[in-house]
Amino acid sequence: MKTISAAALFIFFLFSVANAAKEPVLDTDGEPLRSGLEYYIVSAIRGAGGGGLDLASSELSCPKFVVQEMFSNGRPVFFHPVDTNDPVVYVSTDVNIQFIGIDAYCRDVPTWSVGNYDPSAGQWWLTTGGDVGNPGPQTLSNWFKIEKDGYDYRLRFCPSVCDSCVRLCNEIDRFSYDEMLRLGLTNGNGWPFVFVKASKAIKQVVDNQ
Repeated sequence: MKTISAAALFIFFLFSVANAAKEPVLDTDGEPLRSGLEYYIVSAIRGAGGGGLDLASSELSCPKFVVQEMFSNGRPVFFHPVDTNDPVVYVSTDVNIQFIGIDAYCRDVPTWSVGNYDPSAGQWWLTTGGDVGNPGPQTLSNWFKIEKDGYDYRLRFCPSVCDSCVRLCNEIDRFSYDEMLRLGLTNGNGWPFVFVKASKAIKQVVDNQ
């Protein structure tokens, strides 16, 4: 009986660990993030720290930077989980993030990527120009993770799509640079965000008019 009980406890432990590893990321409605739905990524800090994410460039150049727009929801995104058979976005799991629409100037679908090192700023910036899918060494810079931070979330660059690759592993924060609030990699704590369904944000604007 003791042997059976120990085996049962071990199975329960493995089941609990597996479930913990598959914790879904929740939007502001308390529902799991899903591929195919549009979301705004918005600062969890309101007031002077508030605002959502968009793309911008200080010059007419490509790729563009991922930036925070103050006092605006920004531009909605799609999430593309690494597991294409499961539409749910999970905590600490690789995901592509893609702004909605085509960037007319750069003529691409603006998928997030970590750009080349900027020696003038001493920074790795988040840019557009990434690809969706095809996990592996060629797409290493295009995969991000969402980590739980209390009731909020933080974005992280620490891809797991290539075990043999040398990779960066950093939180993502915002930095005031070149008259923009750019997103980039940091060795410190990242900036807290929440995820708002685009349809709900639009409805709130209509209701308030």
